[in-house]
Amino acid sequence: MNKKVIVPVITLALASIVGIGAYTGLASASYGNGNGPDVSGLAEKLGVEESKVEEAFSQMREERQAERQAELSENLDKAVTDGKISAEQKQLILDKHNSIESEKRQRGQEMRTWAEENGIDMEALQDYGIGGRGFGGGGMGRHGSMSDN
Repeated sequence: MNKKVIVPVITLALASIVGIGAYTGLASASYGNGNGPDVSGLAEKLGVEESKVEEAFSQMREERQAERQAELSENLDKAVTDGKISAEQKQLILDKHNSIESEKRQRGQEMRTWAEENGIDMEALQDYGIGGRGFGGGGMGRHGSMSDN
């Protein structure tokens, strides 16, 4: 290959890697252990009560859930219009989706309750990569749960 092509390609690749590394560093700084936002740290930096930050994140999760539900319904409407599924099948899909989401929230709560009953501090274990989605912690770290959305 020509040097005029290779050098810019390598430069672009290195710039991309550096950019991704910088973004990852920023994300991990604001997302604490990588499982979700560092609510305590954010509250401290903003000089507000931690409960206010938790409330804001909870509201954002609810809004995202509503947006995703609306998008799913719209996409299923298109599938109905295109004749891929019937209106009844659309409703079956929505019902199953909602059932699965509800079960995920319930399992997360069961895990949190179980850990508490057994004296296990799941928050303390998140620094070790334990306590995320599989343990009912969801993607919002120790102060929330993505499975709540």
